[in-house]
Amino acid sequence: MDPLKLIGEGIGLIAIIEGFMIYYSSTRERILLFKFISDALWFFNLVLLGGYTGALLNLIAMGRETVFYFRDKKKWASTPLWLAVFLFITAASPVFSLISGREGWYALFPAAGSMLGVIAFYQKKPAATRAVGFFSQALWLIYACFIRNYSSAVCNAVLLASAVAGTVRAGVKNKP
Repeated sequence: MDPLKLIGEGIGLIAIIEGFMIYYSSTRERILLFKFISDALWFFNLVLLGGYTGALLNLIAMGRETVFYFRDKKKWASTPLWLAVFLFITAASPVFSLISGREGWYALFPAAGSMLGVIAFYQKKPAATRAVGFFSQALWLIYACFIRNYSSAVCNAVLLASAVAGTVRAGVKNKP
């Protein structure tokens, strides 16, 4: 195996372990913090494995999580305009990959998943974040399979399980 791919998969293994905490977290701030760390790890993983649309989307997501973390804490981050800005930037992200031919039509999957992610992480309630995030991760899983990024495929499966586990945990916790 190519050494860069091996390093990328190694970073992916670390991200898998860290990724479970995203949707399993009970507060919005912890969800966003763990998601930021995860996106930083996946950025490097995808650059090393040639998933350029995914890498760009993870870079955009890091900005998104930073802004959304400060929502309701800082005036500059509290405007709903951020939702539109991140949706637009995310929607435009696969254009270069599609035009250049670096990736096929499957570059649309992570863009669609990230658009759902923008909506998910904009939510104030962790339950809503987990519900929308579930579909986001499913689209990323499809992309990971297309680019043969095995650690990403495993991580997205873990994140899907994490979203289900977090939802079940919240449901049990909130039962009378």
